[in-house]
Amino acid sequence: MTLFYFLISIITGCTIIISPLTGLFFYAILLYSSYLKGRSLWFKISLSLSAAAAAFIYSGEAPGFSPSTLSQIVIEDYKYYTDSLHYIVTSDDRTYEMYDEAGSAALRIGDICTGSLPVSLPQEQRNFIKNDGQQTLRINELSGRIYLNDAATLKCESGSLTFSQKFSLIRYKYMSKVLDSSLHDYKFDILTLSVGNKNYISPEFFDALQKLGIYHLYVISGTHVAFLSAVIFGVLKFFRLPVNMIKVIIIISLIFFLFLNFFSPSVLRAVFMGVLLLICSFFKQKPYLAIISLSALIQLIINPYVIYHAGFQLSYVTTYFILLARPLFMNCANLVQLILITVISELSTLVIVLINFNEISISGLILNIFFVPLFSFIIFPSVIVYNILLFFHVPPAIDMLYHFLYTLMKDSIYYLAGAFKHRFPVKNLPDVSIIIMMFLTYRLSVHVLAFKIKKIISCILVFLLVLFLSQQHLNKDFTLTMVDVGQGDAFVIQDHKNKKTVLLDTGGTYQHDENRINLSDKTLLPYLKEQGVDFIDVIIISHLDLDHSGEVLNILSKKNVGNIIMNTGDVKFDDWLKTVSYEHRGLIRNSGDMEDFSVGNIHFDHLIVPGAAPDSNEQSVVLKAHLNSFSIMFTGDIGLVTEAELTALYNLESDILKVGHHGSDTSSGEEFINAVEPEIALISAGVNNRYGHPHVSVIENLAGSRIISTKDKGMVEFSINHDTICIRSKFGDSEQCLKKDTKKEPETRPE
Repeated sequence: MTLFYFLISIITGCTIIISPLTGLFFYAILLYSSYLKGRSLWFKISLSLSAAAAAFIYSGEAPGFSPSTLSQIVIEDYKYYTDSLHYIVTSDDRTYEMYDEAGSAALRIGDICTGSLPVSLPQEQRNFIKNDGQQTLRINELSGRIYLNDAATLKCESGSLTFSQKFSLIRYKYMSKVLDSSLHDYKFDILTLSVGNKNYISPEFFDALQKLGIYHLYVISGTHVAFLSAVIFGVLKFFRLPVNMIKVIIIISLIFFLFLNFFSPSVLRAVFMGVLLLICSFFKQKPYLAIISLSALIQLIINPYVIYHAGFQLSYVTTYFILLARPLFMNCANLVQLILITVISELSTLVIVLINFNEISISGLILNIFFVPLFSFIIFPSVIVYNILLFFHVPPAIDMLYHFLYTLMKDSIYYLAGAFKHRFPVKNLPDVSIIIMMFLTYRLSVHVLAFKIKKIISCILVFLLVLFLSQQHLNKDFTLTMVDVGQGDAFVIQDHKNKKTVLLDTGGTYQHDENRINLSDKTLLPYLKEQGVDFIDVIIISHLDLDHSGEVLNILSKKNVGNIIMNTGDVKFDDWLKTVSYEHRGLIRNSGDMEDFSVGNIHFDHLIVPGAAPDSNEQSVVLKAHLNSFSIMFTGDIGLVTEAELTALYNLESDILKVGHHGSDTSSGEEFINAVEPEIALISAGVNNRYGHPHVSVIENLAGSRIISTKDKGMVEFSINHDTICIRSKFGDSEQCLKKDTKKEPETRPE
């Protein structure tokens, strides 16, 4: 129990840094629990010091990464994909992922290679979203990524194999044997369930597993380890081996299994716990809490940043809940125990899922009750049988049987995933809601184990009420967000009263350093999810340059959209339309057919320039948005000529101006700026962009305005409530609030 308390104190210290109120709540619970257990004053002081030390460590500056270029690497392991093979390499005791872009390298484990190898690092997170590429590297104990474009530039020679490299080679030979054993795709599932190689899970299947809430069944964890141990025990018991000898064999098998599974956190936890329990059983002792706590502490000593890994959090919370609740269900029938463990696992991790993934499932519990027995009694045994057959021969009839079984299973998963909506996005929870919901899930688990139906219903209703209230924006009418998409434009307007969302432009498509992950998957889409936005009412595309429209198709594939407003007279429209599916073409509305329009309480005036030049920039859709008493001018990439025509046609005075063309000197002429007379000027420009945006002349023209640029501030949010606007940026100043001077809003109709 002592180790358990010290583990919780470390978690408390880390939580205080991230969420002070939640951390203090954990600290109060920690001290209260130690008081109830009759712990001494010195013990409580030790816990406090442990929490303080953890807070100090996690609040400190994160360790730096490796040099920008490496001259020598050692091939340690392979990184497997369905259609390619990449590498895990080391240099000066640092580990890297190396991607063979050309697919021409044929490097062997143990090879020592020299050459000039640039190290790529994710850019620091510049938006208000949780995903942090640099933190992900630290969690996975990586110092960077290498993108190898030409294998011929490397000079490699064989080296003597280390202990870990020999295991990597064994794993490679095993995986090659599985891949060669069948022509059917079920072999990828066998590998995933045998050695935890998640890279063989296709994005579509991964999405389906997540929707159903059963992804954990495809990740090597305690369930797999327990089943493997039970099978080994049963087989050896059948041959009448002494129990102590069986235990030794299981310990050796589990350690070997750990080496085969990349030392993943879930496998390390399960194997470590299993091995220690078996060792303790020789002495008739079973200190469950101490063992699981020790395994967690060892992982934190090896890599302190693993505490931020969602899998680490989910696996340990689930295990602790099951261990502590075990006396309440251990006398139930086996099937009832299995169902109760599934229910407890779902309930205990509910808040962690909400915090990490911003979504709630309406079907996860029911589907787990069905799929956990399916995997326990059919899928897992089939994996073990197949691995045994590999040592002999896989008959064609067995091959077809496995093909049928796994195809049926995957088709069922795909069908259920698409049958109805399983998950709903949830915006980031406030600290108070997190604390209340944690308490409620604890009480709900207790009531489920006691079969108290009325209290179960009461807890569920209160939980849903707290969740509903946490999703309301009680002190905001609108939010205008300038998303940092690098050298491009992307703005989100939310009408909180009417639950409406408008997206103006999407940013560009170019992305290399993150292995070609779509830009919107790292910026816009996570932000919308963390805002609880599941439906975009209108996407407005100012014009069809890639830095404004490049992510439209990806967003349409990931989000439901009501309408797309754009200039169908854009010179690039016909070519762009060829890339759009027929399903989405029906959403397109021509901006030229509307002078003004509204989305909820978001009102737009369309400022039309007749006969614009046949240039995509000059044909940009120009809009003036009205949010309460505030007006915002969106100008796309219009140039000086179009600005002059707008100045002649309209009264342009606005509170906020989205500066044209990212601050290029081809836009933002002095006469136009004087006509708009903005209090705030927004410039969406990339850090260290090659164009030098914003231009000095533009800065001079905007001297009377407060200039806010993504280049300097990252993402910027403007919260509007009645006649007050509050500004919050990712970098720089703390939140500032300004009150609007009451004056008549100017007309924007043609003079």
